[in-house]
Amino acid sequence: MKLSKLIEALEPTEIRNFKEVDILGISDDSRTVSRGWLFAAVKGTQSDGREFVGEAIERGAVACITEKPIEEENVANVVVEDSAKALALVASRFYENPADSLVVCGVTGTNGKTSTAHLLNSIAGSSSWGEMGIIGTIGHGTAQQLERAAHTTPEPVTLHRLLREMKDIGCRGVVMEVSSHAVRQQRTSGIDFSVGILTNVTRDHLDYHNSLEDYVAAKREFCESLAGPPRQKRSGTLVYSREDPTARVIGESFPGEKISVGVDRGADIIAAGIETSLRGTGFTLCMPDGSSFPVQMKLLGRFSVSNALLAAGAAHALGIMPLEIKHGLEVLDRVPGRFETLGGGERPLIVIDYCHTPDSVEMTLSFCRGLNPKRLITVFGCGGDRDRGKRPLMGRVVEELSDACYVTEDNPRTESLQQILEDTLSGMQQGSENLHVVADRSMAIQSAVGQAEEGEIVAIIGKGHEDYQIIGTKKHYFSDREEADRALREWSKR
Repeated sequence: MKLSKLIEALEPTEIRNFKEVDILGISDDSRTVSRGWLFAAVKGTQSDGREFVGEAIERGAVACITEKPIEEENVANVVVEDSAKALALVASRFYENPADSLVVCGVTGTNGKTSTAHLLNSIAGSSSWGEMGIIGTIGHGTAQQLERAAHTTPEPVTLHRLLREMKDIGCRGVVMEVSSHAVRQQRTSGIDFSVGILTNVTRDHLDYHNSLEDYVAAKREFCESLAGPPRQKRSGTLVYSREDPTARVIGESFPGEKISVGVDRGADIIAAGIETSLRGTGFTLCMPDGSSFPVQMKLLGRFSVSNALLAAGAAHALGIMPLEIKHGLEVLDRVPGRFETLGGGERPLIVIDYCHTPDSVEMTLSFCRGLNPKRLITVFGCGGDRDRGKRPLMGRVVEELSDACYVTEDNPRTESLQQILEDTLSGMQQGSENLHVVADRSMAIQSAVGQAEEGEIVAIIGKGHEDYQIIGTKKHYFSDREEADRALREWSKR
């Protein structure tokens, strides 16, 4: 694409050394730049892209987007106020604005984004509405084939490439998880979401955000983008949960079209008569038109009802018929790493779940307790280089709800594992015979399952679908599910 065509989407403060050239690719990572590419110098959390302009030019960049002019005279320099936003806009233009011809739904919130996105994908895909692509924590693509994800919401070039690919294979729409990082870093700038879903807002990512208020503001910013300028499409619809206080405040103040969901009569879409067990999750779904019908889901847990209501609300906003919504909720049999179970019967029941915030841990373990096990044994850790303040909170919740706890590693990254363990233990009653500190996660899982008996539950939480452990800056293969399966086989040999 010609450079002049590409930058039509921008409002540069200055253009230096303009030369009409064909742009063959775009990147904000100088290491990936090739000859004929455009390099966007974006300021990140660890480094400033402007420091790598020289390397990008050496690798063949013929144009650079920067927030301040550069001295190099042999490349075009497009100067803008916000290079991150500019990157998103030129990435969209480079891939011929694929989001403009797709129905794009965004899911934001602290917990439940992945399950809600997969439920909406299931509803759309099993109905007459049409194929819906998915972009999120577990992967990007279609329900039949997901490409592994590096981020919940990809950086702009990858994001618009994916949107273009989904458009080309015939998807009518896309549902994507929208993280608070993505909002702040302008990754979705320029995308007009037709439906926005707000699950809940509780403490998370305070290692990145200055405060809980800033984190909440990022969620609110996404919601407000559904109705505010500079949209090209008509305003979108916000679907939000009345069960979460913060989501309710944001939803009720939203000026555009909105759909509330919950268990009380004030919601537009209601779940009544909720019954949960290891056999599944049942409830009556009450729609805005007054119709109601029973839903029997394969997904487990009270939290699955909250996610289902949000997906149903989004589907309703898309015009999908109630009975098709019911069918889509019922046919989804699993969301990888979200309350998946192994064993049971004459063996201990193992639960694998991704929960990694104090409130999501409380919801998961509370459901486990509601199943009335003889004992609940929990294996968990806290991530390194992440919010230290939530570690003692998670430790306290796990201890309160568990009969035995194994504190271990969970992606320590570049932080001292000992420091992470000490932070976590500071919220727990140390010295208890039911509190075990086992740094090696594999050994922790083997020990927890090894001490469990028939009728007991071992909850292994924090990693869910992940098949790696990040130690230092390197990923090492590791799967909670595989470790648990191995431990169960050893248990059966006793």
